[in-house]
Amino acid sequence: MVRALFKQKPNRRNTLHRKTLENLNHKVTEYFSVRKSDRRTKRELQEEKRLLLEYALKKGIEEGLEVRYINGKGRGVFASKNFLRGEFVVEYSGELIDVNEASRREKVYEEDESTGCYMYYFKHNEQQYCVDATAESGKLGRLINHSRNGNLVTRTVLVDGKPRLALLARADIREGEELLYDYGDRSKEALEHHPWLAL
Repeated sequence: MVRALFKQKPNRRNTLHRKTLENLNHKVTEYFSVRKSDRRTKRELQEEKRLLLEYALKKGIEEGLEVRYINGKGRGVFASKNFLRGEFVVEYSGELIDVNEASRREKVYEEDESTGCYMYYFKHNEQQYCVDATAESGKLGRLINHSRNGNLVTRTVLVDGKPRLALLARADIREGEELLYDYGDRSKEALEHHPWLAL
């Protein structure tokens, strides 16, 4: 009797239902492509950002910037378009030199009052570097003024094995805003010569 229950003939309705389901499944995959996720990992996103920064530095991109004269301050750089937080703005571009050469040049620059000093000291992989942007080059990164609460931050990017300085938007920047970053020098000597570094 138990055997008889399991050996029942499949009825026509169940067979049709199963065949209909098989056909539906077949048709669903035929007409609707399988959805694939385009989400990228954090590592992939970081690599994409690094490549974009490297590209901008290699190409010398300086878009959305304009130089204006500011009373009591001299030249400054202003945004002529909006920048989003984390977006590349400009490179602090100049000659990459070691600290010994930087010290020698600083002494030379100090002797000539008509020459400013546009030297950016930084550390990368435990090694001290300096970008000397003192020479007029037409590059705008060297003209960005100081503020302890600036809207730009510096990021070191390795390009062809050499460190370069990218200035990125610290927060969203609106068109017309002056671009500023913290020079970071708080030494007694620097503050004596340049009291505005405390601002």
